[in-house]
Amino acid sequence: MNPWEKISLSDYENHMSLSSVNQLQAMNKMMKFQFEAYPVTSAIVFGVAGGNGLEHVNLKKYSKIYGIDINNAYLDNVKKRYSFMQDILECKRIDLTCETDMLPEAELVIANIVIEYVGLEPFKKGIIKTGARYVSCIIQINTDEESWVSDSPYLHSFDGLDAVHHQMEEQSLVMAMNEIGFDLLKKDAMPLPNGKKLVMLDFER
Repeated sequence: MNPWEKISLSDYENHMSLSSVNQLQAMNKMMKFQFEAYPVTSAIVFGVAGGNGLEHVNLKKYSKIYGIDINNAYLDNVKKRYSFMQDILECKRIDLTCETDMLPEAELVIANIVIEYVGLEPFKKGIIKTGARYVSCIIQINTDEESWVSDSPYLHSFDGLDAVHHQMEEQSLVMAMNEIGFDLLKKDAMPLPNGKKLVMLDFER
């Protein structure tokens, strides 16, 4: 079992939204841009978790949004929280490390703090399978590689993630995307209160 299947959504969201972590809030702001930036009508969110950011989907613009995650409980929550999106939103349980052949096609892929837990090679396979023209990624840059999970009362909920975590760097991601025909479009960064930062890298094929 992947360790992400054992982490409760409440622990994940409570940890990510602590004022000392502030990642849920920061990603939410960045996702507004991700959904609005490009001339697309379909998108896939890799690692949708509880659906943070989906409220920014313009239902007049998008005809299809796919939420992908390995944790069925997360997906059940997304369906309940965003039931108003009706047929536009479709959730699929897919393990992005080994089941990329199950991915649907879409014009845009959004992958926020998920490549770190999938690895570059499976991620590249997933992007190719989607046929996407645009890919928008957020990666976490750490000042201390040994404490890449921020300290919080929920810290031990994430103990098993060491087994699947890959430290991600901007240049290695850019090179990997270049290998599958994507060029870097833009880069943005948002500092976090604990010395870490979120870096958004957008690509076009």
